[in-house]
Amino acid sequence: MKVKTKGIITGAAIVVLMALVALLAVFTDKPLAASAATTPRYAVAFNYSANYTYGTGGGVTNYPSSGTGTYSASFTYGANKSNYTMSVSMYGSSASGTGSFVSGGFIDSTEVTVELSSSVSMTVTIKDSNGKSVGSGNKKATASNLTEGSYTVSILGSGAGVINSRAGWSYRLEGNFNFKIDKGAPTINGASTSTTGKYINSAFTVSATDSGSGVKALYMKAPNNSTFYSVGTSTTVNKGSANGRYTFYAEDNAGNQSGYYYVNFDDTPPTMSCMGASFGSNTNAGFTVRAEDNSGSVILYRKLDDGNWIASGSSYTVSNTAEDGTYYFYAMDGSYGNKSSEVWVQLGAELSGEFVKSETDNSVYFTWDRSGWTATLDDKPYTKGTWIRTEGEHTIKLSSKTKSAVYPYKIDHYYVQTMEKPTCTSGGYLQYDCVQCGDKYTDYSIEETGHYYVASTTVATCTNGGYTIYTCTRCGDSYTDNYTNPLGHNYESTYIPASCTEYGKTVFTCQVCGSSYYETDGTLPTGHNYTNEVVTSPTCTTDGLRRSTCEICGDVFDTKITANGHSYTITESSSAKGKVTRTYTCTVCRHSYTQELGDQYEEVTNYVEYLFEQYEPYMWWVLLASAGVWSIVIGVMIAIAHKNEEKEKGKKMFINYVIGLVVIAVIVVACPFLIRGIAALVT
Repeated sequence: MKVKTKGIITGAAIVVLMALVALLAVFTDKPLAASAATTPRYAVAFNYSANYTYGTGGGVTNYPSSGTGTYSASFTYGANKSNYTMSVSMYGSSASGTGSFVSGGFIDSTEVTVELSSSVSMTVTIKDSNGKSVGSGNKKATASNLTEGSYTVSILGSGAGVINSRAGWSYRLEGNFNFKIDKGAPTINGASTSTTGKYINSAFTVSATDSGSGVKALYMKAPNNSTFYSVGTSTTVNKGSANGRYTFYAEDNAGNQSGYYYVNFDDTPPTMSCMGASFGSNTNAGFTVRAEDNSGSVILYRKLDDGNWIASGSSYTVSNTAEDGTYYFYAMDGSYGNKSSEVWVQLGAELSGEFVKSETDNSVYFTWDRSGWTATLDDKPYTKGTWIRTEGEHTIKLSSKTKSAVYPYKIDHYYVQTMEKPTCTSGGYLQYDCVQCGDKYTDYSIEETGHYYVASTTVATCTNGGYTIYTCTRCGDSYTDNYTNPLGHNYESTYIPASCTEYGKTVFTCQVCGSSYYETDGTLPTGHNYTNEVVTSPTCTTDGLRRSTCEICGDVFDTKITANGHSYTITESSSAKGKVTRTYTCTVCRHSYTQELGDQYEEVTNYVEYLFEQYEPYMWWVLLASAGVWSIVIGVMIAIAHKNEEKEKGKKMFINYVIGLVVIAVIVVACPFLIRGIAALVT
């Protein structure tokens, strides 16, 4: 089972390899070059002569034989006069397939093996054109690294034997044939090895030559064809044949193949098409001319009237605003030189222009499409788009190179109406003004409108009279009429007795407008009569609340009862390691805390030192100020002593001065230590 699988895999690999080789040959578009691997095993036609003798003395019998261009030689051999045959084969470094070889033929391998099929020994020798042996052996000879040229193969065999005591036998066989080595591929003329090397638009001839074994065949593949076919050693492609790329290769009689050669043939001129117009016609619109060619490369040429020809790529567009005239075109394919016939399109066959009216008056301007056209206005040159405002009859004449057209136009007054509106007391009018020439006239046919009054009545109040105002809705004119007297107040009285904060009084209120007044009866306010109630009692740490309420009017306000604070007593005291620890307990809420007297000392000391550090800069200023004052005082006293010539007194004053400075400095330096001592005493 394992061997079978391996065989299947090997066979599949061979099939895939053959497919790849075939695909490579197709896609590279190259012929398979001849090599030793494709040299067949030739059956060789050779020349020979053989002679066999038998017996002794006058009883000797000869058996001669010979042949020219034979593929098999027969000869007699041995005491029993047996009949033997011999054949010759030749191949390169390895053989592939079979074939026949005639003496003097060509082989394309630089390594040649000649092998005899014979049951007797034969010496095979291969010699070059100088007669030098390049390979020999018994029934087989191989020669390697051969060059192109002629070679001779010689075959020699001989032998003898005893028949009896009086007679014997002998034989001799000689044979030969020639071969030539040709490794050069044929040369192709009339084509190029480059796919883009040769372009032609006329009949052409391609031929093959070979200086060695000679051309076996020239092969050609026509455009749009996938198969090569033999065309002898030369072929001609005439005009009218298929356009496209022709491919060639040649093979010599030694099996050498050339590479591919190419000719790009195209004898068909390009074609042209026109969109927007027709060739040989007149048009007033833009059009586009396009050139196409089966070679894929085309150039369109154009000219206007008698101008010069200009290359324009593969297409050219003439816009509807281009210059009037006859546009000529022809096309050439890029590589072959095929030229189309000339065609033409005339632009501007019909003149066309129009007046464009202003949106604000009757003035107009005239316009047209062609840049090559000209116009006159009332026989004077006119520039396209210039406004025409003069009233009256006008004539535009539009001209091209070949014809003209007349466009009449009349411009009337363009009156703009403004109206003076009528009022209630005076008439209005319409004013008409021509914005072009300034002419005007007025229409006074609009009459006055008269007043249109609308009434608005104000009714009387207790203190003010009533009236009606009449107002014109058009002009705002107004007048007042229908006056009425004030209504007067309608009071009712209400007595309000005295309260905690108000006097007793009688209030008089108008039942119509709500106006009121009162002058008291002299009854004084009674004042509040508060009763107090503790809402929340205070504790050692929180405030309480007291509420006061008036028994007469119900007025209420609250006041705060301040917290009582703790009432501590010493409930426990102990001493350890030089420190006294006391426990303090509140007699009311039983809150307690413990304190070490040493800690208290530190707290007091730290606080005092903190205060000292805060005020230390100012103390130095005090020191400096004190020293300054002290210096001034002593200085003055020393000066007085010197003035009174009391030198001894002055000396003592100076000593006291120094002592005073030292004392001041000592006080400042010793102050922290003094504070710590005081703190210790306090705690």
